[in-house]
Amino acid sequence: MKKAITFLTLLLLLGVKLFSQGSLSKEELINLRNSRTYKDECINEKNNSNRTPYLWEYTISNNPNSDEEFVLYDAKGLSNGNIGVASSLFYRSGYGDFYSAHPAVMILSPDGKELARNSFFREGYTTMSYTPYLFENNGNLYALSTYSPEHDSLSFNHFLNYDNPPTDAKLVLSKLDNELNLLECYEHSFPIDTFENRGWSNWDYHPNEYSGNICLFSAFEDEDNIIGAYFKIVSSDYDNPRGHDSLFFFRMNFDGEILNIKGYERNTNGGWIQSTVRRNQMVKTDSYYILYERVSGNVDGMIVYYDKDFNHIATKYIKQPDYNNSMFDCPLKDISVVKANDNTTYLSVTASCIEKPNSYMWNDVRLYKLDDNIENSSDYLSTDNYIIRGYSNTYDISPLMRAVDTAPDSTLYFACVYDWEGDPYSIIEHLDEDMDTITTLFYDKIIHSIKSTKGGSLLICGSESIAKIPASLFGFEDTEKLHEHGFHLAVAYPNPGSDVMNIRTGLRNAILTIYDINGRKIHEQKITDEVTSIDASKWQSGTYIWKLGMRDEELGMKEVESGKWVK
Repeated sequence: MKKAITFLTLLLLLGVKLFSQGSLSKEELINLRNSRTYKDECINEKNNSNRTPYLWEYTISNNPNSDEEFVLYDAKGLSNGNIGVASSLFYRSGYGDFYSAHPAVMILSPDGKELARNSFFREGYTTMSYTPYLFENNGNLYALSTYSPEHDSLSFNHFLNYDNPPTDAKLVLSKLDNELNLLECYEHSFPIDTFENRGWSNWDYHPNEYSGNICLFSAFEDEDNIIGAYFKIVSSDYDNPRGHDSLFFFRMNFDGEILNIKGYERNTNGGWIQSTVRRNQMVKTDSYYILYERVSGNVDGMIVYYDKDFNHIATKYIKQPDYNNSMFDCPLKDISVVKANDNTTYLSVTASCIEKPNSYMWNDVRLYKLDDNIENSSDYLSTDNYIIRGYSNTYDISPLMRAVDTAPDSTLYFACVYDWEGDPYSIIEHLDEDMDTITTLFYDKIIHSIKSTKGGSLLICGSESIAKIPASLFGFEDTEKLHEHGFHLAVAYPNPGSDVMNIRTGLRNAILTIYDINGRKIHEQKITDEVTSIDASKWQSGTYIWKLGMRDEELGMKEVESGKWVK
């Protein structure tokens, strides 16, 4: 696990290529997916050698004996059909883990072949911003990243190893060619606190997190400029605080010029504020920008409004339902936010709650549908409209850097990681505008982000792999193809189990049949809910086979998913 990035994340975003006009009902989407026209289109796409294969998976090759590791984080469809992958290159350092990170980029072809990769190393620096932000402007690819002094004394790149050690942090916009070579590089330097607090165990184990750095946590394009937000963090001195962290907003053009920058001092200090941010915490409207933040105390989240010159104009708050009592402290964590075409905001968070007074921690993953119109008279956004997707006592299992996205037909894709008894996997849902499930896929890998493409596919990005999947496979047209790449339409848990066997699936009106190891049918029922619990208390210990079938007008009952469950 990367010490600099202490979260595992999943979320799978799906793009729909068929629906460009208006939005369809849940029933219409399902009927269209099951129609012969839709099936024929999928078959034609699969067999047409001049078009992108309709499902592929790319896996990176890292040498396990190397002192370097190339890690994938976020994918972006490019105008030429290629895929840009925001990445990081880690160097082995510190306590023997991969720790020192540098910005990196990869390019894949439309059919998932690696075309180029490059990393952007700087002597004496590391990045605390996870991974670059990729932009495409006038046919050119740009990477926006940061550099801060490398404080790991066990790293070959420790900033004090150099005759002229850096005393600044940098915000860097790089213009790249098709081979990811630097065409131009625009950088801005900011003085940074380089104090080292050696001898304090927290600092010694996480020196970069507790040292002065800048952490870029949101960036997007607006009116042909880049809008970004970063924290400037002071070094930590346990006994003598060295000042306060600051929040900065900036507008930059694609010539690398900062057109506007504005900062706000915060009441935090001592490092680790970057552990509270993800990668997509700002949204824009025609008139203002909105920043979603984690808060502790009497409220769980804060929504701050800024005008286009980054002047503060309003603040509103969130209190999470079910948690509004003095027994819980439940700040929003792992924030990922997207604004739909109708200006509705969808907010994915981990509700990580500490029950008082015994400090018992538990998490659940939530997706809120919010009206964050600044004209609303209340200081508190309504949080009545939400869904919950499981919980985990494991801190590292949380929503992704990009956990929710809108598809071209105004439906949603939402993903999170489940972990039953140390066996994590990703769940990716296609939801209608009311957050009702249309269908669900389960993926046997942990992912970092999902992204819907304009062409109607979903890019699913994990540390070592990227999958590209069309909306059509969020049904049951080609389950063999899904299974080849680790996707399933249902999952049985806990596995092994005891007196209860649970089947989770987005399919409705499927027939569940369970057999013992000798092939004897012991249970059958129709699936009507997302989770179906079967009483297994009277079953003998052993292995059982479960199967899900759907009725096809031409083929009759068709098996679409199966698996083993052990009692």
